[in-house]
Amino acid sequence: MREFLERLAARRRFGVRPGLDTMRALCAALGNPERELAAIHVAGTNGKGSVAAICEAALRTMGLPVGRYTSPHLVRVNERFLLNGREADDAALAEALDEVEAAAARAGLEPTFFEALTACAFVLFRRAGIRLAVLEVGMGGRWDATNVIEAPLVSVVTHVALDHCDILGDTLEAIAAEKAGIVKPGRPVVVGAMDPRARAVVARRAVELGAPFHDAAQEIRVAVSRRTPHGQTLACSSPACDYPAALTRLAGSYQAENAATALCALERLGEQGLPVPPKAFAEGLRTVSWPGRCQLIAADPPTFLDGGHNPDALRALREALKSMHIRRRVALVCGFCADKAVEAALREIAPLVSAAWAVPLANPRGLPPEALADVLRRVGVPTVIAAPGVAEGLEAATAWAQENQGTALVCGSLFLVGEVLALGEGVEAPDPSEGFRAR
Repeated sequence: MREFLERLAARRRFGVRPGLDTMRALCAALGNPERELAAIHVAGTNGKGSVAAICEAALRTMGLPVGRYTSPHLVRVNERFLLNGREADDAALAEALDEVEAAAARAGLEPTFFEALTACAFVLFRRAGIRLAVLEVGMGGRWDATNVIEAPLVSVVTHVALDHCDILGDTLEAIAAEKAGIVKPGRPVVVGAMDPRARAVVARRAVELGAPFHDAAQEIRVAVSRRTPHGQTLACSSPACDYPAALTRLAGSYQAENAATALCALERLGEQGLPVPPKAFAEGLRTVSWPGRCQLIAADPPTFLDGGHNPDALRALREALKSMHIRRRVALVCGFCADKAVEAALREIAPLVSAAWAVPLANPRGLPPEALADVLRRVGVPTVIAAPGVAEGLEAATAWAQENQGTALVCGSLFLVGEVLALGEGVEAPDPSEGFRAR
């Protein structure tokens, strides 16, 4: 696996490259495996990974061969490639990359890190005999490598918020336009709950392309009968069907919106001859796993792990914690990439925080703990410590929470989430070469 990562890391010099010409040429050199897929294509700022995970779990419950491609990974790159519910193993990944690199060499191409990974996903699906897949956009949508999919079963745009503004634009409308780049002529598009300004952009694009437009917030109702730190019970309904209630491990009030979006997308499949039975959707909710999103990783003291790193995500996290009656005495462990809206994000969670530990990231873009500590003080956190490492910060925060009958919370970059999960699993933390922006 180390050799696999090193070969991919060498491609960071190609950075972000707008346009799909290279990806299309690479797919052609591979025999266009992407054209063999019937795909649910999911874009968005927040929630797209959860929606992709719910859709894949429901389809797999039906006994269908299904693949899932998501990004980034938390601990192992294998996480990105799910083949019939199992992560691709190291040997399969190495063989897929061999095929991709050989095709690139024949065609005289130099794919980026993310282009090479996306091509590997298509190769893995073909080798596994998978023809049905859920694909998560890496960043944006219009120029994302996954957007070589020409006729998806359904395109999905989840919650749109300000993030990657230096690349995607600095307004909701501009970012929504990039996300709406995955909408295809005549193919249905589903939007999740979002700001009306962003919704209008996606709806307008759907009209331009003759794509049937569905608003999950208007078409799907979700009733929450029980919510705990371990998960929640959701009962969904649509004009077509009442779905059985299901206890899902996806905690956080915002996951109800993601469940509605996933269901609205899955109902579009029924219109194309692939109906998803109500019991399959409920079983998908029950079995779905999507780590690092309001995840309870310890009970005493309660310790949550969340990859929220922009203001919108941390606002949703704050409301999720409050819905579980966590309103004060939070010990925060946080680490951010320096190119994020760190102060605006921390202002959203600061009202709950009594003490905070700023930690470094194993990533070249990480904000130094001392600088992050200054931001925490500016947003009003009473006690702030710059910790030398993630393990030290987590140990101190959980001790504080234990002593003060509080709650420990780890949030910020997904790279931090990966490091914490790796500590628990006793494996290496994510490779820092993931830190470059290579899409």
